[in-house]
Amino acid sequence: MLLAARRSYISEFSETFRDFLRSAAQWRLAMSLAVHDIASRYRGSILGPWWITISMGALVFGIGFNYAALFHVSVQELLPYVALGIVTWGFISGCVTEGADAFVMGGAMLRQTSLPLPLFLLRCLIRNIINLGHHIVIVVLVLLYVGHFPGVGILWSAAGLGIACVNLGWLMVMTSFLSARYRDVPQIIAAALQITFFLTPVFWQVTPAMANSPLVVWNPFFYMVDVIRRPLLTTVPPLSEYALLVAMAVAGWVAAILIYNQTRRRVVHFL
Repeated sequence: MLLAARRSYISEFSETFRDFLRSAAQWRLAMSLAVHDIASRYRGSILGPWWITISMGALVFGIGFNYAALFHVSVQELLPYVALGIVTWGFISGCVTEGADAFVMGGAMLRQTSLPLPLFLLRCLIRNIINLGHHIVIVVLVLLYVGHFPGVGILWSAAGLGIACVNLGWLMVMTSFLSARYRDVPQIIAAALQITFFLTPVFWQVTPAMANSPLVVWNPFFYMVDVIRRPLLTTVPPLSEYALLVAMAVAGWVAAILIYNQTRRRVVHFL
């Protein structure tokens, strides 16, 4: 009991950072758990996770061709925009929704082992990165169809993906603790993300008249999508978008570390 008790606020911070360091050192275990999650989810299926790719591809081509006709826009212009938007949004929403359930889904392991909590969030992030790797096939096919090669934009898009992952990390920390304590939170998050999907320029384009709209200016999800999508389509986004995401990551991780520091010992009791 003496070893498990909180001795001081500073000592608790050292335990917090030790948890993150241990999780980073055990990334192979997190990857093994992520691969096992995907394999167990599609056990007995012939195509496995490719079914999600097929369904997302059908959604991309359906929206791309139909909305191109409705908005009187060429398919070559709208289809890559829609494909990258939906694939990127699928990754972002998957990390947020599954990250909220990370501790609950790993409850049995958390109650019986001394594995650090961030390991289960890393497991969720790797699982969604693997799914994103499957969905990249859709983007490649669409870019081949329209005859567009992004060139050096691939590097800028990869940098944007890294910044987005850093921001998703602190979101996952916060939502996972809330969901462990209040089991209604995952359903609330899923419903909120469904609304946000239609309010965010994922499959509809930002016109000059909407450039100053709150749906664009005050929407952090738009910036995460834009720094990944725009370099692959046209030009590099303004550096202000990268600066905003970096500032948001710093502020978010400060808040996430404080929440983690105060709540880490209670998670097992919540479960």
